[in-house]
Amino acid sequence: MVKTMKRTVSTVVMLMIAISGSAFAQTTAHQRLGVAGKDSLDVTVGTAFEIIRSDTSESAGVEIDPSISLDLLFRQRFGLSFELPGVVWFTIGRDAVPRTVGAIGDPTVAATYTFRLSDWRLGAELSYAHPLGIWNAYEASEKGIASGSGYPKFGASFSAIRYLDPIVAGIGLRADTCLARTELSGSSTKPLILTANLFATEALNDIVALSAGLTNKLSWPRYLNGVPDESGMTYSLSGNVSLIFNERNRTLRIGISKLLSDYTSPVAFDLGFSYTFKKKE
Repeated sequence: MVKTMKRTVSTVVMLMIAISGSAFAQTTAHQRLGVAGKDSLDVTVGTAFEIIRSDTSESAGVEIDPSISLDLLFRQRFGLSFELPGVVWFTIGRDAVPRTVGAIGDPTVAATYTFRLSDWRLGAELSYAHPLGIWNAYEASEKGIASGSGYPKFGASFSAIRYLDPIVAGIGLRADTCLARTELSGSSTKPLILTANLFATEALNDIVALSAGLTNKLSWPRYLNGVPDESGMTYSLSGNVSLIFNERNRTLRIGISKLLSDYTSPVAFDLGFSYTFKKKE
């Protein structure tokens, strides 16, 4: 049985990390101390897990979407990040075969540029995801899992984050396009996917912060041999809430997320940890 990857919205803190480093760290360091970071290079290594109950008509199970990431930030402006996702499926039931399967997903590389403008941090990002995960229906059926889209995907995004001590709030706008992939019936593309994120993080004290966000996504239909699917455009709304624990160079995130546009969708649990190495000037 094919277990399709159920990606819910990524948490707001991971978005901020991808754009300009830890938002909570920026709130405490920049707003409360009133100085800009003097580190010449930040290197952040992280891992994250999304856990979701995923039932089908034939079986029940738990899907875990792990990922590992590496983020480089030079002079608080130029960034380069790498992420390798995966999917692991645990089947619930004594008679289930196989009981556990896993596969890597589509790795992503991204380049970012950010800068401070008064109480704002503005950022832009260009990204590319390479189709290494399992997506072909025959292969997914044989291995019992699907972990990728099959599309080479390019993306561009813009973010604007405002510092309102002890709150950090902002918006992110993103556009993705999926290039052609070869299928049995021809060649297909996904020309445009638009995403808008609204997010806010409040520092409760010097260690703990509360974060929440909403994500709107509008997807153009898949084009097969130049002809769009009859399903047309699709829209989704997702929400997330997280607690972030930050001490020195370590950040721990615990949260939940849900697809709000589908009330029957399950709640996903998110867990993430990152450590930042700083090289002084």
